[in-house]
Amino acid sequence: MAPRRIGAPTSKTRSILLNAAESLMRESGYAAVTSRRLAARAGLKPQLVHYYFRTMDDLFLALFRRVVVGFAQRQSAILKSKEPLKAARSQKRAAPQKRAAGK
Repeated sequence: MAPRRIGAPTSKTRSILLNAAESLMRESGYAAVTSRRLAARAGLKPQLVHYYFRTMDDLFLALFRRVVVGFAQRQSAILKSKEPLKAARSQKRAAPQKRAAGK
């Protein structure tokens, strides 16, 4: 049996699904993220969720990795700045605005 095809990790559709999953989780929690709800939020067919992610656990892991990498990058930039405490404070103030804008 041939291995099942999975969508490319760099696909725009995959990013749309991850953005929609993050949005649903922020609004309604982990349990609210089903393949049907996710597809509806993303404006895609439910089958595409499982084309890009074998299981919902795979989707959650990809989302977790994306969030952790972003956090690590921000922390690295703070630590490399000339004034880390000032940089940390400015990041803290900017975070709610970025979340509200969907970034």
